[in-house]
Amino acid sequence: MQVSIFGWRRRFGCSLGKCALLVLLATATSARAQSPVLTGSWETLDYLMPINPIHCGVTHTGKVVVVAGSENDDDEHGDNISKAAVWDPTTGSIVEQDLLWDVFCNGMAALSDGRFVIVGGTAEYDPFYGDPRATIYDPATEKFNEVESMAHGRWYATVTALGDGRLMTFSGTNEDGGTNNTVEIYKVGSGWSPEYLAPWDPPLYPRLVLMPDGDIFYAGETIDSHLFHPADQTWTLNIAKTNFKQSRTYGSVVLLPLRPEEGYTARVMTMGGYSPATTSVEIIEPMAATPAWVYTGPMSEPRTQMNATLLPTGKVIALGGSEINEDIYNASLDADLYDPASGTWSPAGREAFARLYHSVSLLLPDGTVWVAGGNPMRGTYEEHMEIYTPPYLFAVDPNGNVIPAARPTITSAPAEIGYGASFKVTTPDALLISQVVLVRPSSVSHAFDFEQRLIGLTFTPSGSTVRAVAPPNGFIAPPGYYMLFLIDQAGVPSVARFVHLSATPRDLAPEGTITLPGTDLTIAAGLAVRFAGSARDTDGTVAAYSWNFPGGTPATSSLRNPGVITFAEAGTHVVSLTVIDDLGVNDPSPPTRTITVTAAPGDAVLPSTSR
Repeated sequence: MQVSIFGWRRRFGCSLGKCALLVLLATATSARAQSPVLTGSWETLDYLMPINPIHCGVTHTGKVVVVAGSENDDDEHGDNISKAAVWDPTTGSIVEQDLLWDVFCNGMAALSDGRFVIVGGTAEYDPFYGDPRATIYDPATEKFNEVESMAHGRWYATVTALGDGRLMTFSGTNEDGGTNNTVEIYKVGSGWSPEYLAPWDPPLYPRLVLMPDGDIFYAGETIDSHLFHPADQTWTLNIAKTNFKQSRTYGSVVLLPLRPEEGYTARVMTMGGYSPATTSVEIIEPMAATPAWVYTGPMSEPRTQMNATLLPTGKVIALGGSEINEDIYNASLDADLYDPASGTWSPAGREAFARLYHSVSLLLPDGTVWVAGGNPMRGTYEEHMEIYTPPYLFAVDPNGNVIPAARPTITSAPAEIGYGASFKVTTPDALLISQVVLVRPSSVSHAFDFEQRLIGLTFTPSGSTVRAVAPPNGFIAPPGYYMLFLIDQAGVPSVARFVHLSATPRDLAPEGTITLPGTDLTIAAGLAVRFAGSARDTDGTVAAYSWNFPGGTPATSSLRNPGVITFAEAGTHVVSLTVIDDLGVNDPSPPTRTITVTAAPGDAVLPSTSR
């Protein structure tokens, strides 16, 4: 902050000496206001993101999967280029890979086993048509494999985890360019449900949030709010209207923390959006007797194409965007930090780069926020990545110097926890802990995080342990992987440990094996391959086999040994076998075989026996 003594004299009429003192005080106040202890800090990483980070998710390995497809580049789409990458925040490693079709502008959410289902993508540019295919990313192998296709295409679809571990997809542009106004629900081993037609036409990428009673709340971007009831696949329309009377296009929505001491009351925040963008923010309790959107404090800057990330303390950082849609010259660089307890915003520092269309932000296991992307013009995107370190990770020493905050540590935590069960976390800081929380890892794209969710836990400290109680059911916390944070009395979080929350924490997952063919194969179009499998379950029985044969006839099988599968067309096809045990738990990393089918005649390698 630069302050002129003479400017203060003209403005306030003070003496030179008094104005000099006021300038010193103002400068000190400004420096304090910009201190990382109050605002956090921003750092630009010294390496670049090599692909456009359009849809990104945090995996239970701590790495980030980046799903770009054709990167908003119609030339890449025409050349059948579709990209993904895996970023390791601890090492800086970024490993790229090619995908089999264009997953640009997909929907993505995590299964209960930690794999991500990527829904739809781009069948055609200008106008955009949606693709009906779906693929799964496996963090254990860091590979993708195709699964059952949906009934119709989806481009710009939302995917939402339900309380029983199934995934619901809604909206998107279909293969004819119209809006896909049906709901489909995916279950491992069964594939997609029948289509459930909605009695209204949704926007693209609708903002959907799972409620603690199992319903799905539609929070925008349009003015009217609705509820979907997965139990009977029906809708309740028009339960509330936003006070902002324009569509909050490319604004963001966040489910605020669910805390047991508040009866897991769900409060949903909507902010920003439209063009010219608004600074306004509204909050609703969708499960109230008479739900109503209520204004809370506004952000410091208007934001469309923004991002909003939930921190382990329950605060929300709102960042990026611009006043005019996709206009870099109106970029909103100043970030804001929202405190749900007080309903107020505070400064959160300033980004170095504009973050507009196709930008992302997400919470990392170390409690920092990764910010990347920005693609307002085709053919170019912002390659620089930034890390926001929140103020809770800074302290001041006795000499007034800013230093890293002392953090509580987790010595050990269980890998598996069950609903409503007590579990033990060891820590040398047990008596200093004020909060224990679970945070569901992010899946973010197009100004909305499909997955982020924070659940507070009751706990009791004793000696070097904290005994916490897991959430009571999957409606409050859908089954899957969570980041477990301990937060001390100074509001400083630990580095997270990943824990797996499920209804069957003691059940060991079954393991499948593809016995035939024994390796990946290359065959000529029109020829066949014989498939067979086996499975074992060390603490139960194998109840079901589920094969997927992309490009094959038949396309699926529930037999242990499906026999001969014919591949009629040239292409690369990743076959998978998923086995499921008697408690409904599936192999979390199913085996695959890649069948490469060539157009030219050639010899097939056909296993001759089956077992």
